[in-house]
Amino acid sequence: MFRRPSRYSSWKRKPKSRPWWLYALLIISLPIGLEFLMRGIVSVTGGANQWFGSETAAWERQVKAYQLGFADTSGKVYEDLPNQGSLRALRNPLMSYQLQPSQKSQFWTINAQGFRDSDPVPLQKPEGEMRIFVLGGGMAFGQLNSGDQATFAHQLEKLLNDRVNAQRTKSGDFQPPVLPYRADQVDQVLRRPPRIQERQYRVINAAVPGYASGNDLSRLMQQVANYNPDLVILLNSYEDLLLPSTQAGVDIPGLDQLLEGDRNPIGSQVQESVQGWFNQLYLVQGVQKFLLQSTPRAVASTAPLNLLTATSPIDNSLPSDGKELDQRVARYRNHLLQMTRWAKASQKRLLIGLQPEISTRQQSVLTPEEKAILEELGNNYAKRVQTAHPKVLAAAQQAAQGTANARVLDLHDLYADKQGQVFLSPTSVSDEANQVLAQEFFEAIVQNLAIEPRPFGS
Repeated sequence: MFRRPSRYSSWKRKPKSRPWWLYALLIISLPIGLEFLMRGIVSVTGGANQWFGSETAAWERQVKAYQLGFADTSGKVYEDLPNQGSLRALRNPLMSYQLQPSQKSQFWTINAQGFRDSDPVPLQKPEGEMRIFVLGGGMAFGQLNSGDQATFAHQLEKLLNDRVNAQRTKSGDFQPPVLPYRADQVDQVLRRPPRIQERQYRVINAAVPGYASGNDLSRLMQQVANYNPDLVILLNSYEDLLLPSTQAGVDIPGLDQLLEGDRNPIGSQVQESVQGWFNQLYLVQGVQKFLLQSTPRAVASTAPLNLLTATSPIDNSLPSDGKELDQRVARYRNHLLQMTRWAKASQKRLLIGLQPEISTRQQSVLTPEEKAILEELGNNYAKRVQTAHPKVLAAAQQAAQGTANARVLDLHDLYADKQGQVFLSPTSVSDEANQVLAQEFFEAIVQNLAIEPRPFGS
């Protein structure tokens, strides 16, 4: 017999599903609540500076100060270009852009000629002055350094003038103008450091952030040569690896699209604003500092200071095939050839420095900040740079071999095993690292300008 279920029998009811918006509200409310809680805790326990330190804000100001902000030839700012910074650069038909003369910040001074120098440079060279000009990109300019006196150009000038003062006050410590009569005494005095010309040395920083060799060549021919330099230092090569072979030099990024009416997309502007707002959240800063043990400074250092490193990750800008790499290297060699021919024809000296970059650092000396920079450069970055360097070196040597007026300094591995933080970006180095760089150029210049003692009785 089957029993008929009673109409009063209880059945298990399915739970009523909650609306989707309730879950969304919970997801949104949780981080907002945690952010307010974090701000309350920070407020009653000493403030943001005590928790997160003022170093992050100071570093962001320094990064912003070194970012280029572009304007047309009349000085009107291109408002719609992204990532506009405080270092004003004017459009120039011959050099693509140049630094606006007579501007100053707490980190740098640009003089009336557009050079990084606190004093003007007269066209007419004063009597007794030995003039050395520095050309190149961000590293040569001293990007992210604490001030003008921290740049390698300023430190090189000090080293040279200190040598002159030492020669005058302690003449016996250096090789004499005339060799002694006895052979044993000759051997003895030649072991001393060489003597350089006793003149007033002035090192003028004419480098511009973002410049590649084509821009450097234009700056040399169109401006620097007019100042009658005795020696020119070129510190570059990295920017040429990032610049497509179809371009002769670096131009203002996004300018063509802007002039054609293609404004900076609203989505891109919104993304920049949201990212900046997100990084300022106390909750984000707290997670980074206390849980992830990361440094906001390392993240800030990879901001698009250099025009060519705005693509993320940067390894996408490096050539992935041999043909494109060879074309970029050939362009670099051709530009150096024109510079060496100028040096030979004008009887000027030219020092070509192949700049260091971060991938050469040994793992044992990498700081957490440098590791963070390397991680953001992409998985193929180090391999592509190391593959390219021998070709770049060979190109520079080929360009210089036709004249005794030019010399190549391979500085690529200069900081490979140096302790402490060296790199603040892929090619920007610390104040202390600039001392090492200045010493390398100082020793090369001393060899180049060394006075050979005359024989006895001459």
